Amino acid sequence: MRLRQVFRSRSGASGNEAVDTASVDTAPPGSEPTGSDPVAEADALEAEGRLVEAVDVLAAHNRRHPDHDLEQRLIDLRHRAGASVRTPRDVGQWPPAYPDPFPGLRGEIPEVAAGELTTELLGGAVVHHGALLVRGAFADDQVARLVDAIETTHQNLPQAPDAEPEPSAWYRPFPTSYHDNVLRRMVARQGGTWLGDSPASTEIVLGELEAAGITSAIAGHLGERPVFSLQKSTLRRSLPTYNLVAWHQDGSFFDRDVRTMNVWVALSPCGGDYPSPGLEVLPARLDILPVDGVMTKHSVSYDLVAELAEETPLVIPRFEPGDALLFDEHLLHRTHLTESMSEIRYALECWFFAPSNITSDYLPLLA
Repeated sequence: MRLRQVFRSRSGASGNEAVDTASVDTAPPGSEPTGSDPVAEADALEAEGRLVEAVDVLAAHNRRHPDHDLEQRLIDLRHRAGASVRTPRDVGQWPPAYPDPFPGLRGEIPEVAAGELTTELLGGAVVHHGALLVRGAFADDQVARLVDAIETTHQNLPQAPDAEPEPSAWYRPFPTSYHDNVLRRMVARQGGTWLGDSPASTEIVLGELEAAGITSAIAGHLGERPVFSLQKSTLRRSLPTYNLVAWHQDGSFFDRDVRTMNVWVALSPCGGDYPSPGLEVLPARLDILPVDGVMTKHSVSYDLVAELAEETPLVIPRFEPGDALLFDEHLLHRTHLTESMSEIRYALECWFFAPSNITSDYLPLLA
């Protein structure tokens, strides 16, 4: 698959008017031209500094013919390509002006079925209701591939917390700072692995997000081909270990001019009355709230959440495998966790950013 942006004006929009969507070109498996050498082509493109095109050629080849050496090369190339397109710019009004696609809905998360997702639905739902739930965004076979990728990555993690990993395509920690290594270990204690630390999983996840139409819808909203963040994109294998969890908005620790969209995908039944951790959200778009710093540095106080919930009740969505929740940095949410839970939750979280407006200390990788 090759992600290619297509821009057109959005009628009636103000501010950021220039973008609507991004299309995905696909080629049937094994349909490379006779005599072509994609690796040599990518080598030439990389030598010319055409890193984005080199990523596309290698990624398309790897999806037809998975190769662990290519996957490890790709994760480094995605980082260099992501850095190469990271040019700050003023985008005018943000977020763009969208009509409300669910004008009669209050106190609920709007939902659409797989195949109905568009940039306008996504942007309108998030701007007016805080989030959009796409039911069945991933088919059963896609869910199975993603769960298998998470399990295989988990099996390749070091057995001891401080042990040096044996680098492989399934787990190769991306070189980062001491601060990031501390954060990486904290994520691991919660059952998570950074997506970019698993080159093989990265290629599987990005391929499935493109196939589901999610990357295209997000690219249209952001106005440019996105990058994903090493520090904010996570493969989750969450044990139902009970502890108090903090309410937060991710915008409290992002740069102010950020343009972003998160996709959180349930890969096992969770939320609602299922015995596995889900999400609890306040289904409305809020300004970035003050933090109390009690449970975490960026936590929002339980008292403030209770006050807000008097006007907009909190909801605990019931997720089936393959359901995807899309939201930006303004959504107030936390993990839904109770003492009676007993099942592991598999999930995927991928934060996409416009490369021109990404939080400065996040490492970008081209999507």
